[in-house]
Amino acid sequence: MHDKSMNPSLKLLLDTAQEMILEKGCRATTLRDIADRSQLTKGAIYHYVKSKDELFALILEAGIADTNQRFYESVARAPSGPKGIEGPLSTLSERLRGAASADGVSNLIFFYLLSQKDKPAVAQILKRYYETSIQTSSKWIEVGQQHGAIPAHIDAKQAARMFILFKNGLQVQHIIAAGDEDDIDELEVYAFMLNALGARPEADGVSPSQP
Repeated sequence: MHDKSMNPSLKLLLDTAQEMILEKGCRATTLRDIADRSQLTKGAIYHYVKSKDELFALILEAGIADTNQRFYESVARAPSGPKGIEGPLSTLSERLRGAASADGVSNLIFFYLLSQKDKPAVAQILKRYYETSIQTSSKWIEVGQQHGAIPAHIDAKQAARMFILFKNGLQVQHIIAAGDEDDIDELEVYAFMLNALGARPEADGVSPSQP
């Protein structure tokens, strides 16, 4: 997370905020509500953030950090060789699908912040979130290249930009077409990621493994 280290108080703050967002929505959730439920003092909350928008940004950044951790844990468990990247990519596709869920906390926050982008502070939050997403995704692609599962000629940063574009499109789809029978599922996300990166283990009958 951006200049923040996870500790019990911060975890309680983030968990409580996410619970309230799911219950009340982003607009109706206030720092006072979060303080009352978490029993954290205002001083404790303001130690980490100065506004609700900053708190929401921390939740998004914590989501990236958690996905990053799960990815590298999957890499550590993976066998050597090109097929070793299948598990990590499956982990990413599952997390991508969950993050883009219409009723997922990350999706609710993302669209709430977009609606507030005319505020300079929020615009800066969105820019930082985008840049962090690109940097993290680029590193994941580089890991795939190191395993020989993704061609070396692929530009990791450019590919990362395309995946963020895909992720944002998936988020929009889940908002405007929630429950549609043509909704993209995890297997389709997984196949898209592999094909776009030039990795095709599904040609050998390989399906996503559980992270």
